[in-house]
Amino acid sequence: MIGSGLTMLGWSAAEARSAVIQTKDGALEGVSTAVPGVTAWLGIPYAAPPVGPLRWRAPQPVRAWKGVRRADHFGHSPYAPSSFSSDTDSAFTPADMSEDCLTLNVWAPPRRRTLRPVMVWIYGGAFIMGTSADPHYNGTALAAEDVVVVSLNYRVGILGSFAHPELARESPQGVSGNYGLMDQIAALRWVRDNIEAFGGDPDNITIFGQSAGAFSVAYHLVMPQSRGLFHRAIAQSGAPLGRPDSEILLGRLPEMQQAGAAFGRRIGQPDLAGLRRLPPETLIKEYGFSWQFYPVIDGFLVPEHPFRMLAAGNCARVPVMAGHNHDEGSLFPPIGNGTAAGLRKAVHQIYGSEAARVLSLMQAEPGVTPTTMGRDVFGDLVFNWNSIVLAMMMARVSTGYAYRFDYRYALPAVWGAKSATAAPPGYAFHGAEIGFVFKTQPIWSERQHEQEDLMRRMSGYWLNFARNGDPNGAGLPQWPSYRPGQRQLFRLDERPPELVPIENYDRLVLLGKAMDNRVLEQG
Repeated sequence: MIGSGLTMLGWSAAEARSAVIQTKDGALEGVSTAVPGVTAWLGIPYAAPPVGPLRWRAPQPVRAWKGVRRADHFGHSPYAPSSFSSDTDSAFTPADMSEDCLTLNVWAPPRRRTLRPVMVWIYGGAFIMGTSADPHYNGTALAAEDVVVVSLNYRVGILGSFAHPELARESPQGVSGNYGLMDQIAALRWVRDNIEAFGGDPDNITIFGQSAGAFSVAYHLVMPQSRGLFHRAIAQSGAPLGRPDSEILLGRLPEMQQAGAAFGRRIGQPDLAGLRRLPPETLIKEYGFSWQFYPVIDGFLVPEHPFRMLAAGNCARVPVMAGHNHDEGSLFPPIGNGTAAGLRKAVHQIYGSEAARVLSLMQAEPGVTPTTMGRDVFGDLVFNWNSIVLAMMMARVSTGYAYRFDYRYALPAVWGAKSATAAPPGYAFHGAEIGFVFKTQPIWSERQHEQEDLMRRMSGYWLNFARNGDPNGAGLPQWPSYRPGQRQLFRLDERPPELVPIENYDRLVLLGKAMDNRVLEQG
């Protein structure tokens, strides 16, 4: 390996210069990065610490400060459990975690007379983990391309999505849960109100996110409280468009509140006061690595099913880019636990009467095993189908661009796993595109040219889209917007980009039938 944005795009005390910005809450002193002219302001509070009586409440205004606040290091990361794999624990579980985590970061080039486009990043992590301090999300290289970059923290896991009947009773709207989404809205409001001080244009904001961050982007498209806070959106691998009972990061409030009450009883804290007194470490340990609590349809923040809102055009009618990676499921344990019997049972639960046809289609592919099929089912269910349908639906009400990232390399090098190597064959696994967008991808010497070229193209498409809602620009192959009936995606890998047919289309159509969503079938 010859170099990496993870080292070249940091900052050092020796290169630091003062950069004081006045926000509405107080003055901030930033720090220079290793790229001349690009300054970073890190760990900026956008809401009061959600601790003590503010646990499981909507984010509250931050207390203004006097004097100049140093913004030279990231804020605390949200509390998260250990991940599902010992290979990835260190990458997914930050070292510096706290409930006091509601901060954001800004990277900006030197001020000028005209304001710059703003790109706001929302991290993934299944709504149970994640941090803006991840070095793959370093905004330095993008900011060097004449944009202002923002990344934000939001509450995750049981601290970000917990629902409980007592919480609903103390809420003016009679709801509970969705605190992480509320945090994101508060951060976007901070950006709207303050980004001009950093040279950013509050009327030209693009939100972009991956995995749960992509689900978040799709939620913002339909949440009334998010309207007007952004003007373009990019969803990388995911959207909440399946059935609420499919448990794919979309739930219903009554069931979630029942689960919250049951959780409290299980750990010996049946009332809300007792749950609020517990140390966060205890809550995280008891909750574990679980998808029990995640965003819900609450009739307030998320008024109804996102699919129905999009279908009715009750959404932000902004340009959208949406896509997925070729091998999304390869990073995850297989559905069915790698056994033929387990796979058959899981496929029947997901696809119902279409299960036999799905299994027949998958078994016809060369070299498949219950493990590979189980991972493909997971990828289709959580990421592939949702991403394609989001692009199709947004193309009906605005402009949509649909892609598939196909570049394969060793799994999971981008997350720093112990088994990472440079040599192909590999996977276009979940999250593999992130470093190519941020220009933080480690470069392997034997694949240097193709990786640098792909990084240039992908970051170029993302930057152009942030500037004017169209990814196309000088020096880049033409990316056509999605047209109804097209059934093609824009392939991104080491080859020249081009439109290619939706892979496994018949299988995805059957999934749409199981999800009571026929958009993909209609094209």
